Amino acid sequence: MLIIDYIILFLLIPVSIAVVYLCFLALIGITKARSYPEISRQYDFLILVPAHNEEQDIETTLHSLNELEPHGKIEIVVIADNCDDKTADIVRSNNMKVLERFSENERGKGHALHWAMAQLDLTQFDAVVIVDADTIVKSNMLHAMAQSFENGAGAVQLYYGFIAKKKNSLSYLMHMASVAENILFYNARSIMKLPILLRGNGMAMKSEILIEHPWDSFSITEDVDYAVNLLKAGVTIDFNMNSSVLSAATSSFKQSSSQKLRWASGTIQLIKEKVFGLVCHGIKKRRPELIELGFSFLLLSRPLLIYITSAILLFCVFTGPAHQLLLVYWCLSLIGLIIVYNISGIFYMDEKQEAFKALLFIPIYGLWFLFIQLTAVFKSGKLSWVRTDRESKD
Repeated sequence: MLIIDYIILFLLIPVSIAVVYLCFLALIGITKARSYPEISRQYDFLILVPAHNEEQDIETTLHSLNELEPHGKIEIVVIADNCDDKTADIVRSNNMKVLERFSENERGKGHALHWAMAQLDLTQFDAVVIVDADTIVKSNMLHAMAQSFENGAGAVQLYYGFIAKKKNSLSYLMHMASVAENILFYNARSIMKLPILLRGNGMAMKSEILIEHPWDSFSITEDVDYAVNLLKAGVTIDFNMNSSVLSAATSSFKQSSSQKLRWASGTIQLIKEKVFGLVCHGIKKRRPELIELGFSFLLLSRPLLIYITSAILLFCVFTGPAHQLLLVYWCLSLIGLIIVYNISGIFYMDEKQEAFKALLFIPIYGLWFLFIQLTAVFKSGKLSWVRTDRESKD
């Protein structure tokens, strides 16, 4: 074998392990289901809605929250964070509590949550729920969260999906990926009792947990940062599929670019900052679940796995003829498996015919997302939070 053959083999083995592990989780996610105990008591919930210039969507979210099935005491508080539109006025006109915050130096959702929690008496509630201001919640949201708390969790993340105002190929592909993320990845991890990450929307923490571990995460991935802190402290985070929150999906490349760039940059930053630390912490504390979580950060971006494997495939041209065909087929098989994984959410969608048509759009989507990933590599750790424009335009 040539040296290049050994190098490619060295690179392909860990990528193959990652893909096989993803497929294993997917099999668990689609074949198993979680069961929860009966809820023995009522839970009192404080619902925080961080909002920055959300006059366009906030009223829909408030109406959705008003439709929640009663579950003990419920208080809804909107955090109008550095708003210069009518967000606060709309909240007041709906007879709901609003806290207005203005700060030039401390901007973003993490700072808004930290500030609001300091203003409120968390001891008056069993748990604090966080819902984004562009979200439609399922009416049984609080019941599902109570199930997780009854089952011993200190925090819970619900199914977090998207609803498209304008249906096109891009929004259908985003929907597919979201379904796969929830069912094939997080649901499987929950069933196997592996560490779960919070995702920023449709999540709740017991008040006692927030008092013992105050919100102290302010990056563009503040939800994951805080989740890692909880997991390292031994707090169990559950993922509950029995309810869901749906956020407005972007429907154009222009709308999606800033959001995807922020997510991709955040994912790369998380990989750089968390993987080594979690693995070392897990080894030191003899906690294999943290070691697994550290390696799982490498699986957070499935498209990134495709690009890495594609790069390896290109180098196969320089391999010896005896092994070239084998290595090429190996790479193509891995790419195929990841693509099937990403689009498997199509089988859970209602509009399957239109969704199948959207698959023709994959090459364009792939090239666009490759540009996003490459940009994120250079801007990792340098981006701050900005509001994503989701207005539907024909």
